[in-house]
Amino acid sequence: MTIPLRTLLAGAALLAVLGGSADASLARATSTNTTTASFTGGSWVLYLHNRPTPPVGNTTAQFALAMDTTVPTAALLNNYDTDCDAVAGRLITRNTGLSSEATVCRYANWQTAAYGTARALNGTMTLRIYAAKSGAANPTLIAFLRDFNPSTSGYTDLGSSSIAITNLVQTQFTLTWSLNTSIPATHKLELKIVATGTTNVLLAYDTSAQQSRLVLLQIPAT
Repeated sequence: MTIPLRTLLAGAALLAVLGGSADASLARATSTNTTTASFTGGSWVLYLHNRPTPPVGNTTAQFALAMDTTVPTAALLNNYDTDCDAVAGRLITRNTGLSSEATVCRYANWQTAAYGTARALNGTMTLRIYAAKSGAANPTLIAFLRDFNPSTSGYTDLGSSSIAITNLVQTQFTLTWSLNTSIPATHKLELKIVATGTTNVLLAYDTSAQQSRLVLLQIPAT
């Protein structure tokens, strides 16, 4: 019996929204037309990386990091911000929680490569991020999706999502957005993370055990 592609996509989307490990299945089910703004359905899985990737050692805090479809393979979580702390991962120091945050140690951001053609963002975007809190109180992690124009260095906020970080050890947290927009050709999609509260946030990514990632689903119309 042949199962229609639309049915496969809908089933894969449901698994992802429910938090299952469906990312690999989603990639296999993606339409071959997902590189343009006119595709009818599919998904992207964008993994968050450090620089270089795979990581080979500790680094200072870096910005405009890559997020792409390359699956992380590193076995060890290094310290990604030796100029901010001496702890493995990436520190996000609490502050105002605004998307305009520009102080080292108070934010981290990732960008796709510039799109050759317009990219539709029409569906549910899910961030699965490994994070921990630095103290007893629960800080709030805030994630912004932004349209970055390299020619002007300008940003357009597409939406934000937030969650309380409740664990002292690295745990996967899930944030979601519902989008109906597009990224113009030559622009980049950016993810920016900041924090508020009375304690700080520690992020983990770009390892085989901590595959923090952004997943976009677009389900075909009826």
